[in-house]
Amino acid sequence: MKNLFARGPSLVLQLVLSLILAAILMVLDYRYDYLSSARKGVSTVLAPIYFLANLPNEVASWADSNIVSRNDLLNENRRLKDELLILKAQNQRLIGLESENARLRSLLGSSRTLRGKRVIAEVLNIDSSLFANELLLNKGSIDDVFVGQPVVDAEGIMGQIVEVSTSTSRMILLNDQKHAIPVRVDRNGVRAIAQGNGRTLYLRHLPNTIDIEEGDLLLSSGLGQKFPDGYPVAKVISVIRQSAQPYAEILAEPTANINRANHVLLLWPYHDPQKATKARSSKGEGDDDTADAIEEASDAE
Repeated sequence: MKNLFARGPSLVLQLVLSLILAAILMVLDYRYDYLSSARKGVSTVLAPIYFLANLPNEVASWADSNIVSRNDLLNENRRLKDELLILKAQNQRLIGLESENARLRSLLGSSRTLRGKRVIAEVLNIDSSLFANELLLNKGSIDDVFVGQPVVDAEGIMGQIVEVSTSTSRMILLNDQKHAIPVRVDRNGVRAIAQGNGRTLYLRHLPNTIDIEEGDLLLSSGLGQKFPDGYPVAKVISVIRQSAQPYAEILAEPTANINRANHVLLLWPYHDPQKATKARSSKGEGDDDTADAIEEASDAE
């Protein structure tokens, strides 16, 4: 092939002519798109070459992402098993927290029906046998817990405090043989004394003609001013009337979850501020009725 610039001008002139030619081609391609078909033809011809040149890189990339060693698989499998075990343990913990949260919400919901101070206590220990049914709580004298204080849960009355230390207290359950509580039948208002027998409650000294049926709900009567009035205590599960016996044999099951509760609610007596204010404001009148009202309010406090 004969060289175009073999006998032509100098190298500088050749460079200038080449730049001018390149500029003309660029303008023609940009403005009139004359070289598009030529570019497509060149790309089509060079495509296989480009593919073959890039093939080693593609193979290496595929190998890195798809080929792993047996040890790597074993390590990853072990790591996934560990993570699965941890997640299962956390899931079990969440289930327990959800149940505990539901119980606490239930307790707080029940406390809305009560008036006065109330504190949630956690059960630390259980002493349950035929002769004793008691719970050890994590609240004591530093929390103002006192002997005789009523204890309830979301379903009903559980018992009362019988011993107080600095940071703990011991409560006796309703079904303890040493515990008794005045109750009334929700259906007709019949009053009775419900005493524990170690497992359930029985109503003492009620005649055979008493109007009590299975399924009757027993509420606290408020007598003795120890337990709040009208709070669920137990439900009658058995009524046996024998003509040879002077009294009916009536058993009731506590409504509170005395065997499953992890948290309980301690109650304090409610002081009516309006009643106390009214009594103090009437103190200056000096009549006997006012004095009695003041004395009554003071006793309530």
